[in-house]
Amino acid sequence: MISSMFQGQRRLSSLSRIAIVSLITVSGILIILNLTETPLPTLPKITLHYANQSIFNQSKVALLIENRPQPIIAPLILKFMYQMPPDWKFRFMGSNESVAHVNSSAAMREHVKSGKLDLTYIPSNMSTAGQEMISRFLTNLWLYDTVLQPAEMLLVFQTDSILCANNKHTVDEFLGYDYVGAPWDTRGRYGGNGGLSIRRVSSIISILQNQQRANDSDPEDVWLSTRLGHHIDGRVANGSVSQLFSGEMNGGPGEVVPVPRCEGDYDEEECEHVNMMKQMEQPGRPGQWVKGIDDWRDGSYEPMGYHIGGTGWMHGSIWGTKARREHIYSYCPEAKMVLEMDWAPFVPGDCAKDW
Repeated sequence: MISSMFQGQRRLSSLSRIAIVSLITVSGILIILNLTETPLPTLPKITLHYANQSIFNQSKVALLIENRPQPIIAPLILKFMYQMPPDWKFRFMGSNESVAHVNSSAAMREHVKSGKLDLTYIPSNMSTAGQEMISRFLTNLWLYDTVLQPAEMLLVFQTDSILCANNKHTVDEFLGYDYVGAPWDTRGRYGGNGGLSIRRVSSIISILQNQQRANDSDPEDVWLSTRLGHHIDGRVANGSVSQLFSGEMNGGPGEVVPVPRCEGDYDEEECEHVNMMKQMEQPGRPGQWVKGIDDWRDGSYEPMGYHIGGTGWMHGSIWGTKARREHIYSYCPEAKMVLEMDWAPFVPGDCAKDW
């Protein structure tokens, strides 16, 4: 029995030694592996910000002021929204009636929710009824240094103005100026109609902090553009630049469709076809017209937009011939939104007044 006990102890001792040796061996292997292990690369620290950041540029605002609840307001705002670069914000300022009218549009309410459009009431102690009241409103320092802040570039438009989607220019191309509007004098150094105009807010604030427009004096666009033109740091678009921006009283240079030049033995028709096919292979043709495609533009004046003017007078240099009107309706069919039009003159046959 004693012998059996000693044999059992020897077996336990052997097992213990085996276990200890195994433990030491495994530990050694782990240490070796740890020492020879390739170090992991240091991972960059990433910080995630989940705050809602607006896609709209607070410094660029398109402004429409209208106290009358006109049916065209909502469609016109939408037209400008989709014509202009997407980062522009919009502000509509109106009376209780006109703001309610705009807010009745489901499309307008969606843009208000998205932050694209702000609806603001004209203060009860101010008015925009008539040209003089509008001039007082648009030369009020409070508008620029309080209401419109932090806007720096302002596109002012009215219900008798339109932008043309088929134009090769964008509004942002004119942001280097303090003021741009349809020119009163194409040879002038500065000045243009304010009904469709670009204005630099900080420059206007600088003017209004030192000068005040006298009531019943020059219209606000004349008053502001003149002072901006004489400002020491002012940069107002001249007549030739303003012609590209907007047309109202004066025509402008016609578009040029260049005659293609081809290398090789091609006659005129073959060269035109080769050039046309080559141009069509390229994604887009920014600012470059192609003979065989854009011939209808050749020689016609195509400003980025049109402004009719407060009197509703359509000036002959823009609208005065059937050919000019037909081209505008092809190039800028949306111009019909701001014109008084009726179906009857456009329907063949002898149409009665009511049909």
